[in-house]
Amino acid sequence: MSLEPRALPLAGDLARPVRWLAVLSILPLAIVIGVLAYVTTHGKPGQAPAPWPLVIFIPLLVAVVQAFFVRNFARAGVFVAEGDLIVRTGVGTQRIALSNLRKHGLRRADVGSGSPLRPWLRTRGGALPGLESGWFRLKNGERAVCLVLDRKHVSYLRSDADNLSLLLSLRDPDALDALIARR
Repeated sequence: MSLEPRALPLAGDLARPVRWLAVLSILPLAIVIGVLAYVTTHGKPGQAPAPWPLVIFIPLLVAVVQAFFVRNFARAGVFVAEGDLIVRTGVGTQRIALSNLRKHGLRRADVGSGSPLRPWLRTRGGALPGLESGWFRLKNGERAVCLVLDRKHVSYLRSDADNLSLLLSLRDPDALDALIARR
């Protein structure tokens, strides 16, 4: 198998949640700039002014961290390489051997409000309008890695060896199902 990961196209639009994240990222930066502006302009008479390198460095640091988060979410996706399924959620990456997924295979699911497979408790990840991404507890108690863009069309996979479930919004789940069957 090639060393280059093969991307599995996602069902849904990842650009919309990334735009939401970019807009929401402006809020912490605006707060930091506002607080620093207030502190530097409203000091007590005779008090030393705030050091200007910090006044510049802190907002710059916040902007870099926020840009890092936006970039990571924009690069979220599902890949196959070297017999592993690789899920990049934007907050981390999970690798699972395709052979560990063969026992249960791939099942299509609707993870709407009444589903036992609905992501219920976010343990490490993010949720934006149109995106649930990261590590979650499902309503049925399972641990899961999720990359869900459309709750109506989700691929559910289970790896007992890793004690982990996967909920993925894939455009062509049959391609992944065929790869699992071959491994």
